[in-house]
This record gives sequence, C-alpha cells and structure tokens, in this order.
Amino acid sequence: MYKFLQENRYVFSISLIFLIAGIAISIWLKAWAINSQSNVHTEQQNLVEVINQLEAENLAMETAIDAIRTELAGAGFSDSEAGAYFTRLQQELADTQFNSGQTAVSGSGIIISLNDNTAGAETAKQADPLNYFPENYIIHDSNLRYLLNDVAYLAEAVSINGQRIVDTSDIRCVGTVIIINSTRVAPPYEISLIGSPALLEGALQESSQYLYLKNKNMPIKVSRSDDLQLPAYTGTIISKYAQPVVDVPQP
Repeated sequence: MYKFLQENRYVFSISLIFLIAGIAISIWLKAWAINSQSNVHTEQQNLVEVINQLEAENLAMETAIDAIRTELAGAGFSDSEAGAYFTRLQQELADTQFNSGQTAVSGSGIIISLNDNTAGAETAKQADPLNYFPENYIIHDSNLRYLLNDVAYLAEAVSINGQRIVDTSDIRCVGTVIIINSTRVAPPYEISLIGSPALLEGALQESSQYLYLKNKNMPIKVSRSDDLQLPAYTGTIISKYAQPVVDVPQP
C-alpha cells in the first residue's frame, strides 16, 4: 500500500491542485454573480429614483399651474383674459431667453479665423533653439478675450468654436488648453459675430489686439457671411453677488 502511494503521489498532488482550483473558481463565479446582481439592482434603484424625481417635479409644476389658475380666477379673470395673460408670460420668457443668449440665432455678420503660428515656431526653433519659446507662437486665452473686448460690443450675438458667448462666459487657460464655458476648445479658433459687417470690420481694423496678432504673424483672416448660425448657450447662469431688489412698501 505504501509503495502504491509513493508511486502515485504525483497523480494525487495534481488531482489535489485541480480540486482546490475548482473550488476557488466556483467561489469566484458565485461572488461575480452576486456582484452583478448587486450592480443591476443599483442601476434599477437609480432609475427608480430618477423617475420618482421627474414625477415629483411634474407634480410640482402642475400644482403651480393650478395655483396660478386659481389666483387668476379669484382675481376675476375670464378665460380669455387668463389665456392672454399666459400668452404674455410665454412671450416675456421667450424674449428673456433670446436676450440672454439661450436661443439659437442666425443673421449676417463676420467670421474671424485665428490660428497658432506653427510655421514661425518651426523657423524660430531651427534658427535659435536656445532662445525659442513656444508660448510666443500660440494663441492664448487673453488674445481671445482682448479681441472680443475690441469688437463684441457691436455684435448682437457671439460664439467661439460653437460655444455661445454670454455675459457670464468664462474664457481661460488650463495648462496648454483653452476652456470656454467649461468646454475645451482647440485651434484654429473661429469667432462668429452677428451684427453689421461694416461696423464689425471697422472696429476690428482699429483693434490693438488685431494689430498685435498681425505683427506676430499669427494666421488671422476675416470674412463676411449673410447667414451665420449661432447655437444657444447651454451652460448655467448663476448670480453669486447680484440679488433682486425687493420693493419695500412705503409708509
């Protein structure tokens, strides 16, 4: 018997290893199945929460509408007067969204195309590597801001690379990347301005930033368009410091 075990201990060892591996795989599969079920349950729970939130918001809006209707009825508004009131409110909302840049617009204007001076950078690098500074040959966030400051006051709507520019728009550098409205943009930059093409071009020709970029041989060109299409601003508008004035009844 001992001799038999000695001769077959290799087979026993292999069998034992496979047995342990099988048990380990079985445990792992069960754990994976439990984890998958947990993930599915979590996703379903999140979906339920979203649906509940939407239903709550919908109910809140319906309640608000009913309250307004009740208020109008109590104020003695007829159905036609109430309808006219709601129509006026809708028009005021549409006007506010249009004036705040939250509506896509079209019209005539100009397009300013601006790019990095890659050719000048390569020439400078080969001519004098020790005194070559790549930041001198790229467009910075400040260049875009200064250029807009010189011409945007004559425009009725502005966008840069498909990002609508409004009063609260942020144009800044993060490392080597320019961020506009929390969205990364890259050269070439296309600044679209809706307004009088003649007035916009005149302001651009007198712009100190435009002349600065031209003197640095930055590729910049201007073209007119009779049908510019600018998207709506889709970011958030949050007032940190300005607050509405509450009318105080006079004694």
